[in-house]
Amino acid sequence: MAPSRIDEEFVFTISDNDELSISEAESEPEAKNLKRKRAAGGQLKTSKKQKVNKKHEPEPVSEHESDEDAGVKDGAIDSDFEFDIGGAGADDSVEDFDAWGNGDTSLTAQRFKPAKPTVDVDEIIARRAARKDKNKAQEELENGTSVHESVDEDADEIDFDDENLAEDAFGAGADSENEQDGLTEGSNKDGDEAELHEGEDEDEDEAASDNDSTASPVAHPDDMASDAGSDDESQTSQEDPEEAAKRKAFFADDDASKPTKSLSGADSFQQFSLSRPLLRALAALNFTIPTPIQVRTIPVALQGLDVVGSAQTGSGKTAAFLLPILERLLYRPRKIPTTRVAILMPTRELAVQCHAVAVALARFTDITFAQVIGGMNLREQEAILKKRPDVVIATPGRFIDHMRNSASFAVENLEILVLDEADRMLEQGFTDELDEILKTIPRSRQTMLFSATMTSSVDKLVRVGMNKPVRLSVDTTHGTVSGLTQEFLRLRPGRDTNAYRLAALCLLVTTIPDYQQRTIIFLRTKATAHRVRIILGLLGLKASELHGSMTQDQRIASVSSFRDGKTTHLLATDVASRGLDIKNVHSVINYEAPQTHDIYLHRVGRTARAGKSGKSCTLAAEPDRKVVKSAVKAARSQGAKVSSRTLDATALDAFKQKLDDLDDEVTEILAEEKQEKQLAQMETDVARADNIMKHRDEIMSRPKRTWFESEKEKQANKERAKAEAGLLVGEKKKLSNKDKKKLDLSRDRKEGRQWKKGKDDGVDIGKKGGKGGAGKAKAKGKAKSGGGKR
Repeated sequence: MAPSRIDEEFVFTISDNDELSISEAESEPEAKNLKRKRAAGGQLKTSKKQKVNKKHEPEPVSEHESDEDAGVKDGAIDSDFEFDIGGAGADDSVEDFDAWGNGDTSLTAQRFKPAKPTVDVDEIIARRAARKDKNKAQEELENGTSVHESVDEDADEIDFDDENLAEDAFGAGADSENEQDGLTEGSNKDGDEAELHEGEDEDEDEAASDNDSTASPVAHPDDMASDAGSDDESQTSQEDPEEAAKRKAFFADDDASKPTKSLSGADSFQQFSLSRPLLRALAALNFTIPTPIQVRTIPVALQGLDVVGSAQTGSGKTAAFLLPILERLLYRPRKIPTTRVAILMPTRELAVQCHAVAVALARFTDITFAQVIGGMNLREQEAILKKRPDVVIATPGRFIDHMRNSASFAVENLEILVLDEADRMLEQGFTDELDEILKTIPRSRQTMLFSATMTSSVDKLVRVGMNKPVRLSVDTTHGTVSGLTQEFLRLRPGRDTNAYRLAALCLLVTTIPDYQQRTIIFLRTKATAHRVRIILGLLGLKASELHGSMTQDQRIASVSSFRDGKTTHLLATDVASRGLDIKNVHSVINYEAPQTHDIYLHRVGRTARAGKSGKSCTLAAEPDRKVVKSAVKAARSQGAKVSSRTLDATALDAFKQKLDDLDDEVTEILAEEKQEKQLAQMETDVARADNIMKHRDEIMSRPKRTWFESEKEKQANKERAKAEAGLLVGEKKKLSNKDKKKLDLSRDRKEGRQWKKGKDDGVDIGKKGGKGGAGKAKAKGKAKSGGGKR
C-alpha cells in the first residue's frame, strides 16, 4: 500500500517533463469544468497524476501572433491592466451619500414603527379646513353666490423683492450686497424712498418714521461696550500666562500635530495606507479627496495618540475619527469578541447619523456595530450587546443604563473612546454622566475629542483623562464656511414683540424664495415650535417639528419627511443644531438669536455643508445686540458674506393682523389636540394594564434597573445645567419658605413618600417617639409658657 500512496501523491513538475509547454501545464480550464460538474450534481474523482498526465491538444496559433506570444494565452498578462484598489467600478456605488437616506445603511422611519397611537396635527388642521369649506359652500349656495367669487382681502398688491436689504447699525455696519452703489433702498408706508449713505463724515441723518423699516447707521453705546469687552476678553485669553502654561504642559508638542511632507498635500485616501476594504468603501461612497481635518487626524489617530480636533461644521469630522478606528479594528484579535470602541454623542439624531456613516464605511469588513440610544427598545439593545459588537455608538444616558443593568455589556476591554461635539459633552448637563463613564472604563485607552467649537479650557479637558493629546485645529477663528450668506433682520423697539416676530417669520417663509423650500427654523422652546407649526399649517405650508418632547419614532419620522421633501420646513430646538447632516438644506432661520456665538455657529452650520452654498437669517431684537456683534465680527474676519435684511412695514402689519385673527383657531386646535392625546394616553394605559395582568409574574421577576444618582440629584443637575445655559430668566436667588415647602411636597409626591394622616396616626406618633412628634410639641409648649412667666 505504501508504494501506491507515494505514486498517487507524486506530481510531475515542468522540469520533470520538459515536453509539456506552459499552456499544457495550466489546469485552470479543468478546474472550472470540475466546479461546473460538481454544481450540476455530478461526481468526478480523478487523481493528481491523472490531472497532470492528461494530454491536451496544442491550440492553433494565429498568423498575426508573433512567436513570442504563441505560448501565452490571451488575458494571462495584460500590460494595460490597473489594479482597482478602491472598487470604483462596483455596481453598489452610492452617489452623494446621505446618512439619512441610502438604503440599508441608514435608519429611517421604517425601522421606527410607532408603538402607540399618535396625534397628527396636520390631520386636525385638514379636518377643520374641510369642515370650513363645507360650511362655506353651503352658506354661499344658500345666498346664491359662487364659491370662486370670494376675494382674499389679505392679498395686498405688494412687490416683495428678494434683495430688499439695507444698511443697519444694529448689524454692526454689515455690508450690503448693493455696496457698489453706496446706498440701499427701503420703502415706508407712504411709498417714499429713503437713501442711506455710508461713511463716517456724515453730519445729517434722515428722520425715519415709526413705520420705516430702515434706519441711519448710528453708533450705539452697547456696541462700544461690547467691542471693548470682546477686545479685553481676547487679550486676556491670549496673554494669560497661567492658562498658556497649562496648555503647554497638557498638550503634546506642536511637531506631533503637523502632517508629514508626503501627507501635507494629500489628494487621495490611498496615501494614508488604508486597507483595501476601507478604500473600496470610500470609492463606493464617492469620497475621493480627504478634507483638511481628515488629512491631519488620520495619521495621528492611527498611531494611537489622543486627539483634540476642531474644524468647521460639515468638514468631515465623523469620517476623520471613524477611518482610523476601522483600520485598527481590522487587525483586532478575533478569537474572543469584545467591545473595543465607544463613540458618545449628545443627541439621538447625531448617534443615528454616525451609525449610518460607520456602517457604510465598514460595509466590506466584518466589523460589527451597535446603536444604543434612548427611545428605542431596551430588550432589543440588550440582545445586540450580547453579541459583543466591536463598536458601540451611544448617548451617555443609555450607555450608563446598559453599563449598570445589562450583564452582557462589558466595558473593561474598551480601547478607544470618542466624544463627538465634545464641548457640549463637557458642559453641565452631561457632567455627571461623563464622570460616571470615565470612572468605569479603562484608563489605558485612546481618547479623541471633536467639535466645531472646541473649548480651550484645560480644566475641562483634564477631566476626560487624556494623555498628552495632540491638538488638531483647522479652524482657529470659530467661523462659518465661505459659502454661507448671513443675514440679520432687526426687530426695532415697539416691533420686537412675539406677535411681530412671528409675523416677520411667516412673511419670510411665504414671500422670500430662499426661505420657502428646505429651511430649518430654530426656536428656543418646544411650545413655541409646536405653536408655529400649527400656524404654518393654517397658512398652507407643510412643516414638521423636532424637539425633546417627541418620541423617538416621531423624531425620526420628522427628519425623514423633511429629507424626502414631504415637508418644506423643519421647526427644531437646539436638539438639531449639532451634527445633523441633511442634504440640500437651502437655508436656516433663527427665530430668536441664540444665547452664545458657539450655538449660532452650530445652527447656521446645518446649511452650506460640504462645499455647497446656503443662507441664514437671524431675527434679532435689542437684547441680542452682543450675539449679532460677535457673529458679524467673526464673519468679516474670514471674508464671509454678511447683509442686513428688511421687510416692508405695511406687509408686516397686515400679516400681524392676519395672525391675530388666527389666534382663536390655534387655541381650538391645541384644545382638540389635547383631547385626542388624552384619549390616546387612555388607550395606552389600558393596554399597559392588560399587559401587566397577563404577564405580572414575569414583569415582577425582572431586576429593578438602577441609576447612579437619585431623583433629587438629577433634578438639581438639570437646574444647574439650565442656569449655566442662561435659560432661567428672572429666577429668584433665594427661595422663600413657602416655595421650599411646595418643592419638597412635589418631590415627595414624585418619589412616593407622601404621608397621609389616618385615624390612629397621631397616637402612634406620640407613642413611638416621646422625644419627637408629640414630645417636641410638649417641649415647645413648655418653652412658650416659661417665656410667658418670665
